Amino acid sequence: MRTLANRLLGSCCGIVALCAVVGSAAAQGAYPNKPITLLIPFAAGGSTDVTARALASVAEKSLGQPVVVVNRPGATGALALTELSKAAPDGYTLATINEIAVAIAPQMQKVSFEPMKDFTPIMNYGVYTTFIAVSADAPYKTLKELLDYARANPRIVTVGVPGLGASAHLGMARLAQDNKVEFTFVPFPGGAPTTSALLGRHVTVASASGELLPHAKSGKVRLLAMFEDSKLKEFPQVPTIRELGSAWSLNSWVGIGGPAGMDPAVTAKLYEAFRKAMDSPEFKNTIEGFQMLTITDDPKKAAEAYRRSYDDMGKIIKDLGIGNYAK
Repeated sequence: MRTLANRLLGSCCGIVALCAVVGSAAAQGAYPNKPITLLIPFAAGGSTDVTARALASVAEKSLGQPVVVVNRPGATGALALTELSKAAPDGYTLATINEIAVAIAPQMQKVSFEPMKDFTPIMNYGVYTTFIAVSADAPYKTLKELLDYARANPRIVTVGVPGLGASAHLGMARLAQDNKVEFTFVPFPGGAPTTSALLGRHVTVASASGELLPHAKSGKVRLLAMFEDSKLKEFPQVPTIRELGSAWSLNSWVGIGGPAGMDPAVTAKLYEAFRKAMDSPEFKNTIEGFQMLTITDDPKKAAEAYRRSYDDMGKIIKDLGIGNYAK
């Protein structure tokens, strides 16, 4: 009897232990079961930061866990992506990944990650609009007037940009090369401080995104041109650089990604949550406020955008002879 009782007791304990293990495994497998960190590679207040925060605040309702936003500005986005590349691929560390950080920065400077191998694309949600702006009381009424002055006064015109190697910097550098002028570039850790520098008269020109628009509306800033092909309904008087004679344009995207090796099921769940968040009035109002275009690239299309941008921007950097291609 004692032997039978001991066996029954042992069996019961085994069943209880097995249930505990299964229950624990199930709990561990329920993604997400703790807060998610979203790294922002640029300073607070810029278009990348504000739109990503709006997206995260809505997406966390679907995910059932907080999405904690952390700014990691520096090295034109490379600082945050270095941290992301070293994170566990469990879906709890993500970052906003844009063309600047993944396709441009690695070709402008040495980085400790492989841009086409070390990340899992989750989605791309927007396209920046990038402007060339001066103070409203500046003597330059058109881009031609600015370029003419810069040509006659080499390196006198200072151009604020959200980081050396940012799309805005490359656009202005190529514009200078095409028109045989020399600018002095002044880098800042994002579009918001770049705009503040223009308002404070610390730079002659600013090239940035939607951060400039509230000041254009208030009359403090004059928009001379934009780098994208599509004009803005709210600012129909602002010409594209193609309209002004350039044979090229910029169309810079932004999205969400994680470290390489993420579970496809986790990636899919994150994509669905962020995609759903894009339909919210909160996100729509935020991204429209920056005059950004919305896109809904899934993981496959986002991966294609990574590669296409790396190749296209690499050609521009190489033609300019800057960054890793400096002569």
